[in-house]
Amino acid sequence: MTSDDRRPAGDPWTPDTAAPARAHDAPTPRRRGLFVTALVIFAIGVAFTVAAALTPFVLGRDAPTVLYLGAMLFTPVGFLLGLLYAILGSRPPKV
Repeated sequence: MTSDDRRPAGDPWTPDTAAPARAHDAPTPRRRGLFVTALVIFAIGVAFTVAAALTPFVLGRDAPTVLYLGAMLFTPVGFLLGLLYAILGSRPPKV
């Protein structure tokens, strides 16, 4: 056994071989609230986009500006929050 084969102290990326993983011990997400918030805000943005696209067919006139502004605000903010969730989720937990 070489020194490279041992787990370095404090290395969060190396799995602990002393405690075997069990199937029902799946890791729980640390930031589920951020994910749900991102999903809801993005879905609201998509709903604004669909409403703005369908309004001319339903009402026979242009969509109100509020629909376009809502789509331009909620969709990218939800996407960026989802991206932030993915970036923060890839970091190891602080010990």
